Amino acid sequence: MKTLNRIVMTLAGLLLIVASVLKAHQMLTEPIVSKGLWESWGFFLIAVPLELGLGVWLVSGLFRKAGSLLGVLSFGFFVGVTAYKAITGELSCGCFGRISVNPWMTLLTIDVPLFVLLLIFFPRREKLLPPPWPHPFHCLAVAIPACLFIGALVPTLAFNKPPDRSEKYVVIKPGNWQINPKPKPDEVTITIDPNLEPNLPIVVDEPNTSEAVTAAQPDANDIPEWKLMLNHVDIADQLLTDVRIVMFYHYDCPDCAVAIPLYNQYSSDLAADEHIQFAFIKGPPYGPDDQDPVPGDTTALVGKLDESRDWIFESPLIFLLNNGELVQWWLVEYPDFDQLIQAILTVE
Repeated sequence: MKTLNRIVMTLAGLLLIVASVLKAHQMLTEPIVSKGLWESWGFFLIAVPLELGLGVWLVSGLFRKAGSLLGVLSFGFFVGVTAYKAITGELSCGCFGRISVNPWMTLLTIDVPLFVLLLIFFPRREKLLPPPWPHPFHCLAVAIPACLFIGALVPTLAFNKPPDRSEKYVVIKPGNWQINPKPKPDEVTITIDPNLEPNLPIVVDEPNTSEAVTAAQPDANDIPEWKLMLNHVDIADQLLTDVRIVMFYHYDCPDCAVAIPLYNQYSSDLAADEHIQFAFIKGPPYGPDDQDPVPGDTTALVGKLDESRDWIFESPLIFLLNNGELVQWWLVEYPDFDQLIQAILTVE
């Protein structure tokens, strides 16, 4: 029984160490954007040191009864969280950083078996906590190095968040966008000098076209994320005229699977108005064609973001565009038909 308990504790501990290292790597190499608590940056910042510490404890074999108890409680918690993700249709359990693993697979092959094994081989006859104390060698070889490493890891993760934009990825954060109406191209400013003598011509300050062209070419890092996204859509030229309702989606997004049939119907309902059109744009990674939630006979435009970068955004992400300018946007909470009509009516 004692040998089996050690084997199970070692397996559980190694799994926790691997999971914490992979999540730490993700935190240091790419921004984390999630609408859920369990994949948020703040939750990872707490979970990584706790998982790593418990993993080292279980592998070391110190205070086996207390370690086994914490292992049972932890894996019981993992079972609940993973089961929730599996039932709600999440594609990945989020346990192993950037490595995507189906929640059902994690639940049935890792979390539940280890939870059951930790219960079956629980060291019931041992004391929960010392005395007796372990040999001082264990403190020097395990406890002190582990505490120092975890103590250094937490501030490293907290103060080394990756930037929101790089050559490899772009984080889409609509909350940072400022939508300001731009003056019409034909607007001019009339300046009347009160000191002018009668019958002298009025000075008309027309826009300087050459200066306007120069100013319209900002640095690539200054381009708003929404415009950068449009620039990388394969049907971008079709989105720059009239009124367009554009939905960016992921094939494995549960909310998208609900919203897309509704918006497909809205597209059919408004098909008679040639100045209003819907568009569905899928973001990478692309799924199999038979898992794409957009029907093949849709009346809406269909396109995709290119794979030149990783586009990190929650979905569905919906734009209301008027002649290529962003008028309004919605994230996850997609508007119904009446709300869309009200928003479209505000477009001049």
